[in-house]
Amino acid sequence: MIKQEFKRYYKSNFNIILTVMLILIVVGSYYVTYLGKLEWTAVYNSGAKDVDLIRVANIISSYTNLAYFEKFIFSGDFFVGFWIIIIIGFGVSIGPSIYTAMQSNYGTMIMTRMSYKKYLIQVLIARILYMVTYVIGFFTVIFALTIVFGKGNVQIPPQSILFGASFGKYLSVLVLSILHMLAYSIVLLLITTVSTIFFSNKYIIQMFPFMILMSTYIFANTLGNVNRLFEGISHFIVIDSIIYNIREVLVTSHPTLINGLIGLTFIAIGSIIFIAIYKENIKRYGRDYIA
Repeated sequence: MIKQEFKRYYKSNFNIILTVMLILIVVGSYYVTYLGKLEWTAVYNSGAKDVDLIRVANIISSYTNLAYFEKFIFSGDFFVGFWIIIIIGFGVSIGPSIYTAMQSNYGTMIMTRMSYKKYLIQVLIARILYMVTYVIGFFTVIFALTIVFGKGNVQIPPQSILFGASFGKYLSVLVLSILHMLAYSIVLLLITTVSTIFFSNKYIIQMFPFMILMSTYIFANTLGNVNRLFEGISHFIVIDSIIYNIREVLVTSHPTLINGLIGLTFIAIGSIIFIAIYKENIKRYGRDYIA
């Protein structure tokens, strides 16, 4: 069952659309980085007497192939946009599949072969495996292509916030940044999977992860401006803040406790919420699904 679900997710034509959209975001980030290099090159060639040519030359030389990948990971807007597309894409493509099965003869057929609890667990495992392999595979290909087009140069950019670190540490920070947001996305999609106890509409379930994301921005931009308490809460729930603070934990030598809490609290609370909804989902549908 897990293998079948896993393959079914990958066979979906939506994967093509999702991949194209993600590639466009990466290309956009790389292009903006390239424009930055062109600007510094123009400054260098301007002939202005007040330009420190040595410093500008060093900045230009810092635009190595790894600089493009690093700036994407730590760019903020592009990285946030990437994960928003991931969350919306997975929500639309696989979010309502259990609800759809429950409304069809396929679901009844499955229930004649196994318990609802076993079915749900296997679907959840298949979804986690699908998301992990898809995201890691995507970033692996992008990183490999970046290295290839950079003629194999793996030099850490001189202007990097991790310049001076070993390549192993440098790579581990990039990987952990990706895995952190992957965990964030998985939690949202797991909650969406078991949200059928609240929603009986396919399209609402599909957009549920996006609704959660937008509600955090609405909270931050409305109640977050009311007082410091709500402002503080908004730091823990808005994706931009979560990404920024986990980066501070990974790249600074003396990260603060609050950086770690902001970076991990949403995932921790989301996991607790998922477990609670999961248990209620099993209790409800495990008892009266076929009926």
